[in-house]
Amino acid sequence: MSTEALYAKYDLLLPSKFNGGYLIIALYEKIKNREIEEYFTQKEINEILADIKDEFNREPIRPWNNIKDNLFHYFLRSHPDEPWKYYLTGYAKDLIDLIIGKLENSYKSHPLKKDVQDTFTIHHNEINTIEELTRKFGRLFIQGSKKIIDDHLEALEDELREAYKELNDILRREDVQSATSLVQAFTIVFKKFGERAEDITEAIISKDKFLGDLQNVVDQFYRKMEDDGKFNTDNVPKSKSDWEKAREIYADIRDFFNLVDRKVYIIRRQINHASEKLTELQEQFSVRAFFRLQIKKLHRTILESSEYTTNGIKFSNNFPLKQLVYEPVRMLYPVYYEFEPPKPNIVINVEVDEIYERDEKEKIAKDINRQQVINQWVDKAKDILESQKSLLVSELMTRIIEEEKDLSIAYQVASRITAYASENIHILIDVEQKIITLSQQNLSLWKTRIMK
Repeated sequence: MSTEALYAKYDLLLPSKFNGGYLIIALYEKIKNREIEEYFTQKEINEILADIKDEFNREPIRPWNNIKDNLFHYFLRSHPDEPWKYYLTGYAKDLIDLIIGKLENSYKSHPLKKDVQDTFTIHHNEINTIEELTRKFGRLFIQGSKKIIDDHLEALEDELREAYKELNDILRREDVQSATSLVQAFTIVFKKFGERAEDITEAIISKDKFLGDLQNVVDQFYRKMEDDGKFNTDNVPKSKSDWEKAREIYADIRDFFNLVDRKVYIIRRQINHASEKLTELQEQFSVRAFFRLQIKKLHRTILESSEYTTNGIKFSNNFPLKQLVYEPVRMLYPVYYEFEPPKPNIVINVEVDEIYERDEKEKIAKDINRQQVINQWVDKAKDILESQKSLLVSELMTRIIEEEKDLSIAYQVASRITAYASENIHILIDVEQKIITLSQQNLSLWKTRIMK
């Protein structure tokens, strides 16, 4: 399927929330909870749409008759024997399972080290033939295990991203908390990073050990090929083929683990960034402690500067107003003196160069006249094209050269008439790969005919 077709069917494959998306999710949940049957009716659909409208305060929400045509492409089907009943398609169930699996990934609570060790482990004398190696670690047999590791890393990255957001929320809380409660909340979240960092380290150690063991297996096939080359030459082709297959399996798994290393590097950077939040927490404690000290000083000053009278508490010494020592800043700088008298400005009258002026005017007049001649020839060429419906560029240039005695004028006219023809969709330019040399001119061009 082309990308253009995918764009055209995108809204059908993933409908918007209030255009059937929430309806499909609600139907899936009610069927799963046995609140409605596998084959449901339009009445149940209308009840669910009404519930969605009330829950999300959506006014108005699109009725069933307006959204059913889109949903019948991929999400809903009619019962073959009872047309008034409907059921969810396999695509609808798979899509919602995919969404739920993304949000409730079971790998978040499952150690990465265990997944690596369960699949990528070679015991002593476990693999002796190429068939055993292919059956255990061949590309077709290892795809499921690779998918498990990929899903686990994706779940781990999502979990750390959520924990990182929780750390930011803790630091940005506006309500005043005690240092003990703040540190306790921070520790609970930050504990995830420590556990995941330890799990990743152990998984990497297991991965490196497995690659070493697998390399030893590949080396065994290579040594067998060498031995067959010395003592059993008839078996060399098979042993060489076994070694090449083993090397391909090792290269495939090594490339996969290189991708894993890159993903682990990104996860480790998230963990390192989370450690910076500890510094922010320390700074927050420092600022809060400094603020409390200032409050205590202010409280002590208030008590020292106040007295109780019959009219209530009064402050002495004009508290809280205080006089501050202030002195204007003085800027000292040396004075600049002019010891020499100023030099007078001299105006020089330049005489008019009549010869130069006359030459320049002649050049300007010549250029203007030349441009007028070019415009006239361009108009003549257009008239020829309108009347005769055909114009040969070489003949036009030859005629201009004979009358004007100037090759540049002919070249300018040919260029402008060609540009005019290129911009007009009703005019055709036919270029034949045949060189034509203009008479008495050092110029050659393709045979070009302009037709209308």
